[in-house]
Amino acid sequence: MSERTAALHAARRSAAALAALALAVGLPPAASAQPLQDNAYAIDLFQGPILAPLRVTGIAGAYAGYAEGIVGMVANAAAPAVREPFSFRWLEWDVAASISIPIELFENNDFDNSGDIDLDYSNFVYLTLGGQLQAGDFGVGVNAELQQYLLTDAAGAETTVVIGKYHFLGGVRLLGDALVLGAGARAVTLGLGAEQTDLTIAGISPELGLLIRPDWASYRLGATLRLPVNGGRLLGEGAITEGGVRRAGGLILPNEVVLPWELEVGLAVQVGPRPLNPAWINPHEQERELRAMIARRRAEREARREMELGAIEEPAARAERERAADERELAAGPAVLERERRARYWNWPREHLLITAELLVTGAVANGVSLERFLAQNQPGSDQGASAVGTSGAQVSFSPRFGIETEPIPGRVHTRFGSYYEPNRFGRLGSGRVGRQHFTFGADIRVLSTTLWGLLPEVAYTLQASMDFAPRYDSVSAGIGVWH
Repeated sequence: MSERTAALHAARRSAAALAALALAVGLPPAASAQPLQDNAYAIDLFQGPILAPLRVTGIAGAYAGYAEGIVGMVANAAAPAVREPFSFRWLEWDVAASISIPIELFENNDFDNSGDIDLDYSNFVYLTLGGQLQAGDFGVGVNAELQQYLLTDAAGAETTVVIGKYHFLGGVRLLGDALVLGAGARAVTLGLGAEQTDLTIAGISPELGLLIRPDWASYRLGATLRLPVNGGRLLGEGAITEGGVRRAGGLILPNEVVLPWELEVGLAVQVGPRPLNPAWINPHEQERELRAMIARRRAEREARREMELGAIEEPAARAERERAADERELAAGPAVLERERRARYWNWPREHLLITAELLVTGAVANGVSLERFLAQNQPGSDQGASAVGTSGAQVSFSPRFGIETEPIPGRVHTRFGSYYEPNRFGRLGSGRVGRQHFTFGADIRVLSTTLWGLLPEVAYTLQASMDFAPRYDSVSAGIGVWH
């Protein structure tokens, strides 16, 4: 249950106060920072460094080909219908919520890879909330990622900016577990809150996903296509127009907030005695088999009874006793079968090596401005011959990713390692012109098992951590999870 949330701190509010703000946060003078002039731009919500649940971050985001659990919804739209190995009931539900505060180790704060390390976006908190409901072959899920920015101008007035990204998904299992299909919607909101301002820009569009996982095979293939979300509708109040420029909370508003289209294709392969794709046992089918077995047994007894005319015991009395025994077995059957399914899972060997790889392709954004530059209300320097807009997301981006997960101390410690390439969305303006390579690490350590004084079934809890290191960027996060 580890997902993260975001609250980056910057100091900006209006174009009029930009020069004073530049001095306050260490921006270069206006000659090398061109202010936004009008609304003819779109915020490019491309996310370079991975902000995701700790397990996803630990394997460098290469999760589309694995796609299990609530955390899988950020990587594959088919995730809500994927039955996890520890799914024992026909109707299963789960919720997850986490707050993770990344720790900056080396004062590396070029979050957007623009090359401008004077903008400090390292101090943030990342929040995710999610829920999932599965019934037989079907599943639905909702996941939200929230980022909050607090902007303060030179006069001390504050504006709160909240970015919300949401997934509303449903899926179905076909051909047993071999094929899982999912579809739904991806939405985005940009909220602005200040004195006399409560405004939200919103948009929504479809997404599709699939996962191929043949029963008992040691591999999976997954893919998701997300159409672009163009959020341009204004909800609430507080927007004003001055000189033909629309503003709110002292910020020049964009025409659109854009989540670019994405294509995510992934592969997962597991080596070792632990199965990757065990067949899910449907409790309803298992209970039907139990009822059919008892019905056959009754029919066989009745046939024998007709032939046992000389039995010592009265046939009617014996039949009544046997019928009562059958009813007791039927009543206890579901609980006994669930214990068998649990024992099946816990008796599997723990040793395994999970290898994941994927490619994330992100579409272009016309007249794009990065989120960080929207908060700063400027773009990299006019002395470089750059216009104020169109400098983020002008071209399609490619991000290959690779991860490894294993359990070096079975039943106690789970470790992860990964690497991913963060493309440079700023073209020739960014200092890292060909992007930068990230290296990620993660671990779960099982610490205790408890029933919370008998209120819940016994659950084992873990301490979790993940790390992400790249040139001019580092992040360390911690959380609490459930051991499976």
